[in-house]
Amino acid sequence: MIAGESQYIEIYKKQIPKVIYDCLKQVMMLDLSRIKDGNLSILGYRASLESPFTEEASYRKLEGHKKFIDLVYLIKGEERIGIQPYSCRQEEVEAYPDRDLYFYKGKEKESSLYLTEGSFIVCFPEDLHRPLCKSGQGIAQIRKMVVKIPLESIVK
Repeated sequence: MIAGESQYIEIYKKQIPKVIYDCLKQVMMLDLSRIKDGNLSILGYRASLESPFTEEASYRKLEGHKKFIDLVYLIKGEERIGIQPYSCRQEEVEAYPDRDLYFYKGKEKESSLYLTEGSFIVCFPEDLHRPLCKSGQGIAQIRKMVVKIPLESIVK
């Protein structure tokens, strides 16, 4: 997992895979206030611009992917993401292979990462995550971009 703030993107340039840096830089250059929610392409990769509501963590599922890396960029609001390493994974409880989406029963202990406006997280297949959990601000609507980067783009 990689997490950071977009204001430091040039510092991260030497520390993150080029494809992730390039996608993040492209997302940051867009005038996202003028683009409607929906699917789009970022450097040829599938992306979605979304305005969901956060929820109680107990309503959210622990998810993971096998073929794609999630690059999540928070545009507006605050989101808490539950994080568990892959080793905490207990059992797969739902699988949607056509969407590369797998839900897991996790262990009780879970770390939290708070995304605020302009921050991002990169979740690799080993990084199980519980997105859209409410933050200290309570249940709220957020806006974010999610880019799906094929794992094979960085693993040669």
